[in-house]
Amino acid sequence: MEILLNQKEGQLVEIMEFEGGSNFVSKLYKLGIKEGVKVFIKQKCRICPILLEVNGSTVAVGRGMAGKILVRKI
Repeated sequence: MEILLNQKEGQLVEIMEFEGGSNFVSKLYKLGIKEGVKVFIKQKCRICPILLEVNGSTVAVGRGMAGKILVRKI
């Protein structure tokens, strides 16, 4: 598994697990980011949040959060 932060724009990944506490996981769940969900990386640049397409919606995830999300490339 790799961290979401290290993935490239335009990749499709599957969420595998999180490296954070219950508040962190709760925030992600509210965005629709859960284990087993497939996520498309729409936009990634050096200084801005990462834009993800999750279940047809676009959500922004900060770089710190993205560093705690473990994914598998599809």
